[in-house]
Amino acid sequence: MRDWGSFLLALLAAFAVWYSLRERAPVVERAVSVPLQVVGLGGERTAEGVPKEVLLRLRGPAPLVEGARVPVSAYLDLSGAEGAFTREVRVAVPQGVEVLEIRPARVEGRVEAILTRTLPVEVLAQGAWVETQPAFVEAKGPKSRVEEAVVALGVDLGGETVVLAAFGPQGPLLGVELFPAQVQVVARASPLFRKEVPLVLRPPAGLRVVAFSPKTVEVVGPKEALEGLTQVEARPQGGFRPGEVVGPLVLTLPSGVRVLGEVLGRVRLALE
Repeated sequence: MRDWGSFLLALLAAFAVWYSLRERAPVVERAVSVPLQVVGLGGERTAEGVPKEVLLRLRGPAPLVEGARVPVSAYLDLSGAEGAFTREVRVAVPQGVEVLEIRPARVEGRVEAILTRTLPVEVLAQGAWVETQPAFVEAKGPKSRVEEAVVALGVDLGGETVVLAAFGPQGPLLGVELFPAQVQVVARASPLFRKEVPLVLRPPAGLRVVAFSPKTVEVVGPKEALEGLTQVEARPQGGFRPGEVVGPLVLTLPSGVRVLGEVLGRVRLALE
């Protein structure tokens, strides 16, 4: 019992010393940048418009506020958020530390589903056509951005691999990851040229084409092969049949000529 009492007295004395030191410690102000954590999303969703860090202005005892690691965290709770949102940034600080300012104190953004789709690989090279392995990669990111993506583009610097980035009609798409992010160069061939040519459909007897799209397709190939190419014959991957057919089109191309990526079409056929 005497041992227990001695321990309790020692503990109280230590607490008194700690409290005294804390009370005597100078009060200081300091601005720190801390990572902004996003919580409450769950599932295959992501938040657009959220800054990576927030700036905090703190005031408190020097031992707590100064130093390489300040025990402070900032987070954004997006529980229940769908689409556009406006949420306050929340901060957790040790007892005795006051938060004077949070910048930004409020975040406006948008919660989006995460989408994955396949993109063709295209390599820009001076005076050569570059063949890669693989020829297609997976793009993953916010739905609105991934839907804009049309190609995984890289620049040939003469090495064994090419680093890729997702591109849309307006340029590079930040926040869209590619898997793999680089591809292996397996061949370099003589320069290829591009040409846009009309598509034609020739259904079997008994069927006629009511409407179809696209009307043209862009192909690449040697200059001599493209000069005499005036049209490209196409057919639905599943074959001709009455009604509307939506899906990939199979193209009949001359030797050495290829199309960039997959051609998706919409064909409406009727009985004659």
